[in-house]
Amino acid sequence: PVISEPIPSGNAQITLGSGAALQEAKDYAILMKSGALPISLRSVLVTQVAPTLGTETVRLSLVAGTAGIILILVFMISFYGLMGLVADLALLIYTLLVVGSLVVFRGVLTLPGVAGLILGIGMAVDANIIIYERIKDEMRAGKGIRSALTAGFDRAYITILDSNVTTLIIAGVLSYFGTGAVKGFAVTLTISILVSMFSALVVSRTLLEIWINKSPDRFLTKYGVRG
Repeated sequence: PVISEPIPSGNAQITLGSGAALQEAKDYAILMKSGALPISLRSVLVTQVAPTLGTETVRLSLVAGTAGIILILVFMISFYGLMGLVADLALLIYTLLVVGSLVVFRGVLTLPGVAGLILGIGMAVDANIIIYERIKDEMRAGKGIRSALTAGFDRAYITILDSNVTTLIIAGVLSYFGTGAVKGFAVTLTISILVSMFSALVVSRTLLEIWINKSPDRFLTKYGVRG
């Protein structure tokens, strides 16, 4: 701070120069609170300025992520039909579980966190696509829907597990060595990966099995194979 003129009335305004203004302010605040100055100070007004730029960026990221989810839902239904609808339900459950986990652990959804969440959604959709393509391969080979379902999930399991474990290892390294935004991204990504595996391998399979057992005749694929 620079004193440009005398302070006859005892009232003054302190402005910081260029440089690390935030750190200077913190240092002077500590100095004032510790009573190391030869004068007594009294706090008159404290103002907090909201990080409007960061808040707007997070909001726009959430909007973009929501738009992406809607497009994914439409694509899965248009390309995979009934199985795509099941994948969409599993994806919605995945989103609720991830957001619920962040609420339980009191996580703050920052911009890197949004990126981790969206990346997890992509991996969840990818897992469902792998499973469905395996199921279609089994049905092309002449298997019924129940046999194709079991074989498709069993054969896709290793592929999904390998891809997710490698990503989990990377997320673990980032979480251990990273700080701040990097660590937040790694934590959100880890939660997203674990939930996406549960969503694809457990939720999707359970919903498909319930559907097939309840209405096997309605479960026709584009290849004309009945359950």
